[in-house]
Amino acid sequence: MSKVAIVGAGIIGVCIAHFLRKNGHEVTLFDQSNPGTQTSFGNAGLFASHECITANSPQLWKNLPSMLLSKSGPLVIDWLYVLTHLPWAIKFLRNCTSKRVDHIAKSLSSFSSNAGLAYEEIFKEVEVSNIIVHKEPIYLYESKELFEKNQYAFNLRKKYNVHFDIINKEDITKMEPSLAPIYYKGIVLKGESFTKSPMQITQKIFDKFTNNGGHFIKSKVDSIFRNSGSLFLSCNEKEHQFDKIVVAAGVWSNILAKTIGDNFPLDTERGYHITFENNNNLLSRPVGWAKTSYYMTPMEDEIRVAGTVEIAGLKKPMNRNMLTMIEETARNILPKLGKVKSQWMGFRPTLPDS
Repeated sequence: MSKVAIVGAGIIGVCIAHFLRKNGHEVTLFDQSNPGTQTSFGNAGLFASHECITANSPQLWKNLPSMLLSKSGPLVIDWLYVLTHLPWAIKFLRNCTSKRVDHIAKSLSSFSSNAGLAYEEIFKEVEVSNIIVHKEPIYLYESKELFEKNQYAFNLRKKYNVHFDIINKEDITKMEPSLAPIYYKGIVLKGESFTKSPMQITQKIFDKFTNNGGHFIKSKVDSIFRNSGSLFLSCNEKEHQFDKIVVAAGVWSNILAKTIGDNFPLDTERGYHITFENNNNLLSRPVGWAKTSYYMTPMEDEIRVAGTVEIAGLKKPMNRNMLTMIEETARNILPKLGKVKSQWMGFRPTLPDS
């Protein structure tokens, strides 16, 4: 069997490591951080195994001027950053036609459903029942106008077999009585579930991998190179030889891939979350808010409000306006929210067509 290196110990890298080791390969996982503690740590906890909606949209064109001026919202664009990354921005806009969005939705639907099947296989071997909740998320629209504007997304979901039911105000109140009644309608995403601890999911799969003979080196990988037909990985001034190398380093993947001559249009979506004390078990499931495109999810001992997309690169400091918007809107929707426990920003990898 092959000797394989995987760079990146987030959920993607750890899952790849688990499957390769299970199939008999000699696998070494590299990351300068502990497994599951970076971008994979901060998400909203939904598996979204049948989702197909992308940031690309034919409706984006008419909203673009306001996005360029907005300092807080579901999608915030730093126009100075975009000007220095025009090739990526142009590719993104070219993927906002109806034809391209339909193609992307079809591809994402297939990809996501296969990911769901892969998780099912992993969870037969990794004990996660205490941190997975089989309760379907709901996504809410505050007005009739906003609900009708999302008809395009509804149609895409139906076309690619994403099952959902439309629910009215009375349904929503029965499902989640702690929510303020400031919504018009919503949808419930059928068959979905969520985790109360994204980081523990990654760490439990990682533990299975190492218990099965996998190796982990906590170190930054500096470069990948070929020499006499062999592949090498350089870290801490040491060289490690492998038959194959998998780069699963999230937003940093392109930086590393360039060291071996590969290049692809990878950029970053800066995502934010705030956690609140959950003293009264305010929610039983993830609740999404369409206007601001984020979810409120009941975690182990807190409510995490996560989402938003900011296109501003890796170097700018945390945008306090985004955090203020998240907290204010969350408290409007869920008036009994407790004190803020933590604030976080992470970097999601993004391509112009996803």
